[in-house]
Amino acid sequence: MEIRGFAELRRLCLHCVQIIGNLADLLLSCSALEDLELIVCSGVANLNIPHRLDKLRHLLVSGTRIQMVDFHVPALTHFEFQGNAIPIALHGCSNLEKASLMFKTAFKRDNKALGHAFTAIPCISADKMLNVYADMEAREPVWAPQVHKLMASPTCMFMFLRHLTCEIRVFTDGPNSHDGILQLAHYLEFAPQLEVLQLHMFYYTLEDSWHGQVTWVGGSCMRSLDHLKSVYMSGFRCYRAQVELLCGILEKGAALEHVTIEPKVIIKCVSEINLDVPEEMVREWAQRTSELFGKAINVVEGSSVLC
Repeated sequence: MEIRGFAELRRLCLHCVQIIGNLADLLLSCSALEDLELIVCSGVANLNIPHRLDKLRHLLVSGTRIQMVDFHVPALTHFEFQGNAIPIALHGCSNLEKASLMFKTAFKRDNKALGHAFTAIPCISADKMLNVYADMEAREPVWAPQVHKLMASPTCMFMFLRHLTCEIRVFTDGPNSHDGILQLAHYLEFAPQLEVLQLHMFYYTLEDSWHGQVTWVGGSCMRSLDHLKSVYMSGFRCYRAQVELLCGILEKGAALEHVTIEPKVIIKCVSEINLDVPEEMVREWAQRTSELFGKAINVVEGSSVLC
């Protein structure tokens, strides 16, 4: 079916639209389409487009209740998704430069949202820049430092990934017993060319920092990070998993040039989280750890302010 007037359309934004009929037929008429956005739409269960969209460069799917995403997009360079953790296939997208994935909180209780980005969406493995937003929850967690051995591994290497940003919110009453952040140590092994890591954390708790000895569990599940040059962590309060992860990175990151930690939570949070930031304690830990590894750790000052 050919729909007149759509052959030259370059951008299509469907926002709060009830889709009636066959979306694939509509897109078949959009041969010049470069930018497609579906935001809070209804009426479609699957985004399964069987024909190629040869010129599509940007695809955004947000807040739309669907069960799968399946596109043939050889020219795609930017993909954004916000919703449930569902199967996503982007066929032929060897030119993908940036992907942003935000999974809804329904997946947070088993702490699999972060892993879904690395293990269940192989089509983004050619990505150069990856942004992942994930929630984790364990109200009464039990520290399990060997948890990485039970985790699923990616089916392919992220050989082209240079810049990784993770924004993780952890809902727990025991941050020093919650090991979810250590998942990242496992997945870094599959991005051997990574150069920049930014990790923004928000622990929904006011518990004291951890003062125990490092067990090196962070470094035990990652290879040498030969190309990693810059690490930035915000919301760093010296909780156990944070300490183990950063020490593992310092141990394996032979090429590290810049390591910066910020005690203040900079992602969206309740203001009370930043009322009593343990800045002095974090600074003392950073000094001791810098001497241990022979690598400078910069601490962002002036963190005791509201969000």
